[in-house]
Amino acid sequence: MDRGYSTSPILYKNTIILTMGGAGHAVVALNPADGSTVWAKNDFGNSPSSPMLINVQGQDQLVAFLDDGGRDLAHGLVTGLDPNNGQLLWTHPHKTSWDLNIAMPVWGDDNILVISSAYGTGARGLKLAQSGGKTTVQELWYNNRMRIHHSTMVRVGDYIYGSSGDFGPAPLTAINVKTGEIKWQDRAFPKASFVYADGKFIVVDEDGGISLALLSPEGAKVLSRASLLDHNAWTPPSLAGTRLYVRDRKSIMALDVGK
Repeated sequence: MDRGYSTSPILYKNTIILTMGGAGHAVVALNPADGSTVWAKNDFGNSPSSPMLINVQGQDQLVAFLDDGGRDLAHGLVTGLDPNNGQLLWTHPHKTSWDLNIAMPVWGDDNILVISSAYGTGARGLKLAQSGGKTTVQELWYNNRMRIHHSTMVRVGDYIYGSSGDFGPAPLTAINVKTGEIKWQDRAFPKASFVYADGKFIVVDEDGGISLALLSPEGAKVLSRASLLDHNAWTPPSLAGTRLYVRDRKSIMALDVGK
């Protein structure tokens, strides 16, 4: 992957874990006290998506998109590793043009991992199970109509909501995590990222609009909308208490969204 490093580090126990790419150090864990290497493992290239922690039937696992080094333009796979030592637990192919697996996966208590990428790739639902430290991966479904580019996916109940598309339109899409069925698509927003709080979605779209919406299997309902940002807002919003942080390419803004 030749587009630099865009992943976020993750804190696990007494280490900071990050994806680096490269032979012997695709994923590394560092001591936060002095920056020394605790472990470095695996021989994959890097991808833009950040790693995430999940728990599969009592076992902590680190899920990360990595580059399998394919010989054509379509590279990529999703991996599960032991965050204690970097041991590779499982892999599943998810090839995307130029290895641009960017959006973070979504994990549920039903042990379903949903992954999605743009550039014609689409989404997969993977059922994970483990016993005695051995993990099995079952692909439940695949649907190329849910193509998350760089924005967030949010799961509520049995549905995931996200903006599906890359260079063209990116309709807001609701997909069933168990079946992969598209429930609806709506062009209520340009490509957007979300935060879910208090039963509502805070939506920041790439045109700078900030909205409050209700999203359900029945459809999207916009409660309020304001245009507050000016310069291509691709950064997902962050919520701390009742303070919402949003930014575009030139400025950052803090908003009080409490009652």
